[in-house]
Amino acid sequence: MSKQCTQPKMGGQGGNGAQQQRAPARTYAMTAEEVENPNDVVTGIFPVCSKSAYVFFDTGATHSFVSLSFARRLSTPSQDLEIGLAIESLSGNTLVADKVYQSCNLILCDRMMLVDLVPLAILKFDVILGMDWLSANHASVDCFKNEVRFAIPEQLEFVFRSMGASEPLKIISSMQAKRLLERGCEGYLAYVMDTDKEKIKIE
Repeated sequence: MSKQCTQPKMGGQGGNGAQQQRAPARTYAMTAEEVENPNDVVTGIFPVCSKSAYVFFDTGATHSFVSLSFARRLSTPSQDLEIGLAIESLSGNTLVADKVYQSCNLILCDRMMLVDLVPLAILKFDVILGMDWLSANHASVDCFKNEVRFAIPEQLEFVFRSMGASEPLKIISSMQAKRLLERGCEGYLAYVMDTDKEKIKIE
């Protein structure tokens, strides 16, 4: 099913002003656990602020979000939202967000694009790209074909194709492992031997 994006509505703007004492604006987001059919959603792994991110294109989210764990890796400081957001998930849970990382760059199909990311306690996905970003970039999501089509004015149309919501591989370097161990994480050293491989005999 294809959903055409509406006119741009940039979310998370005005972060430099003083926070106003107004009721939080209501917005919506879907978590990985709430996806009914993982093969019917559009996801991808590509750089966000020069760091590899597992990204979900969510037409049901009014804003774009970043997980708290991924946000800690961003070098850009967060700004205060002018109006807080009350984020409701499909399961009925409500969280309030009052920060935003403005103008984060992401590389998609060899093109650099910008996105405002609201930090949120989400799992599995690093970044959720919502309707604020999709509409601003004239994007239409086709869940049947697992693709996002971009028709940005004065640019050649391009398409991002997804492989479905498969779990990304978690690979860390030895330096990252050392830092994790220093922080108290548990580590295991495994020795793997191929028992089917023939041993070389010296005659």
